[in-house]
Amino acid sequence: MDEPWRLKESDKREKDTLITFIIFCEDKVSEPVYLKYFETSKIKINFAKDQKSMMKNVLAAITHCKENGLIECKGDNCSIADENTQVWCVFDRDKEETPTKISKGNIEFDESIATANRNGIKVAWSNDSFELWILLHFEEVDITEENKNREKYYERLTEIFNLLEEPNEDLQKVKRYDNWSYKNSLKHENNFRNIVRGEIISNVLLAIERAKNLEKHFDGMSLQNHEKSPYTLMHHLIGELIDKGGKTIE
Repeated sequence: MDEPWRLKESDKREKDTLITFIIFCEDKVSEPVYLKYFETSKIKINFAKDQKSMMKNVLAAITHCKENGLIECKGDNCSIADENTQVWCVFDRDKEETPTKISKGNIEFDESIATANRNGIKVAWSNDSFELWILLHFEEVDITEENKNREKYYERLTEIFNLLEEPNEDLQKVKRYDNWSYKNSLKHENNFRNIVRGEIISNVLLAIERAKNLEKHFDGMSLQNHEKSPYTLMHHLIGELIDKGGKTIE
């Protein structure tokens, strides 16, 4: 069975000159489709898709790195051995339904981030969901209780795409269905690529600044990571991809 993060022969020949990003994504559509846009002739992006969230995602990344000699450790301090390789985990804080499960999930979320850090793996996590990062391409997100819930992001994104003044042909087709919504209609691969990514990518620098504002809000607070919401570190990964790859944002 093919493993999507394995370097192809052509990748290996370019390894000495290309910076490689190995990205373990929680889902298999939105995150990889979005991130693939930033690949250029200067960088290679390899995806391990559908790696689930939190600790499962991080352990998959650590296992891959150790099996392939990418991690070197000195005592308790570990790092990625190849300076031309960056390994990232992308996942959300998926909230559970009962207080006990939520409490356990909060602990797993915090521990998964700490485990990644101890092993030299970078984490671009979002709380509550990746859709927060998508929404930041359109507007600031205030630090309010209602903005700590992904359903609010889905609702607002549906409103935004519904009100676009010049919807492309693909979006026009989607909107012919009475019950269409961002969550149900725009997270499919073709729709996300042709509708969502095409609409938001020109605003990525704005999204980065807005994510920095959220991060700055929580700076200096004695909070655990699960308590920071709405919050995303996607801008750290995107910043690296743009910096190393030199993608021109039009």
